[in-house]
Amino acid sequence: MRFKFRILSLGVALIGCCCIGGAWTCGSGLQRSQEHTININYNLDREVITARLVRFRVADNSDHYHSLDVSAFYTYSRKSPQTDPKVELELYSVVRARTLNSDLYVVFVVDGKEIHFGSNRSSVPNPVPGRLWIGERMVFSVPLEEYRKLAAAKELAIKMGSVRFDLDEDARTSLKAFAETIKRIGP
Repeated sequence: MRFKFRILSLGVALIGCCCIGGAWTCGSGLQRSQEHTININYNLDREVITARLVRFRVADNSDHYHSLDVSAFYTYSRKSPQTDPKVELELYSVVRARTLNSDLYVVFVVDGKEIHFGSNRSSVPNPVPGRLWIGERMVFSVPLEEYRKLAAAKELAIKMGSVRFDLDEDARTSLKAFAETIKRIGP
């Protein structure tokens, strides 16, 4: 009986997550865009919910960058809640060069205040076929409360070295929608 109740409660939680994900994915009818696509997966065996903000473009042809894309993901375990939950914020850049700047310093400008988060960086060879350019994937571990502040910012920019990328209203709305999704599925 106890096992059946547990399976039933997991099923209800899964359906609830699918409804939340579907509501955020669909948006408001005609305004459906890639910027607001959030995927939610629930692993029944491990009791883990993963939310992913699908990668979207925030800049094109800026200085020596061909493009800059942003994505995010969050994982919440129902079995063992995290003591220090984090959102993994990913930046994907394509650089018009053959090498990357190993001393690149990346900061997020949140309402005029610069904030630095620890990151892991990896190169992506040949991101644009036919061009001798190189790509880079940067993953920033952002504490959940800091991510909520970042998502609620009225002005948000990413500074990569001397190049500044200001995020427009659509990008900020996407980050806010993802923060709201995290609030519904986790702590």
